[in-house]
Amino acid sequence: MNMTLHPTKILKMASMVVIPIAISIFAVWSVIASYEMPPAAKIQQNNFTDFYSPQYKRAIEKSRKSAVQVISLDSTSIMLSSASGTYFTSYGDFFVVTVHHGIQGPCELTMFVHDGNMYDCIEYVALDSYSDYAIIQTEKIEDRVPIEIPGDLPKSRSWIGSYSIMNKLVYTGYPNAIGPLTIAGDVAGFIEPEYIYMNSYAWSGSSGSGVFDHAGKYIGYVIALDVGQTELGIQVLPNVVLVAPSFNIDWSQVRSRSAR
Repeated sequence: MNMTLHPTKILKMASMVVIPIAISIFAVWSVIASYEMPPAAKIQQNNFTDFYSPQYKRAIEKSRKSAVQVISLDSTSIMLSSASGTYFTSYGDFFVVTVHHGIQGPCELTMFVHDGNMYDCIEYVALDSYSDYAIIQTEKIEDRVPIEIPGDLPKSRSWIGSYSIMNKLVYTGYPNAIGPLTIAGDVAGFIEPEYIYMNSYAWSGSSGSGVFDHAGKYIGYVIALDVGQTELGIQVLPNVVLVAPSFNIDWSQVRSRSAR
């Protein structure tokens, strides 16, 4: 017996087969897509953990967005130094503050690096070997958010809170010429006017990193790891980081430079 199917019935039968298959494919695709790794650029772009308080998150963001790598070349020995620094603005000009011991040569052989781009040193504003800092004028650095001096320094009695024991700290730097890497820490002790002792970690290349307290104030810069006597002799204490207080920096030199 011949039976002719009406087109409407054929469409209905086909839909009964195709629609469930399509739903199954979409469900499988949705599950796979939900586990897909986003691009690295998306992961790193303004990605700050929600674990901490909003105030400390802002401090982390400020640290992260103002960090630059400092490269300095000694023309006589071809020695290349890699350190870290903090990008800041004052009176309309742009500067980087870093460690003096990271500067090897003249201004024209010192540069700042961010995201693969290099920015020139315009002038050495201050080179202080005693307090181990350098203030360097630079051009505007793209995709960096400068902190403001004096606005981002603690005021008056707020320095007491900034250096209080176990206060949360954060710094961002370029250890071993990689980064930026953001490292947490705590105030372990304070010896005026030389050092803040920070319970944290640092490596070669971290020197010059700006240290921010939980309120996002620039309280100092990493200069070294501590060393101490152990049963094996003098050794580096890997979790005691020496931070030079930012009140040792003579910021008036920036003001006089900007006033020219």
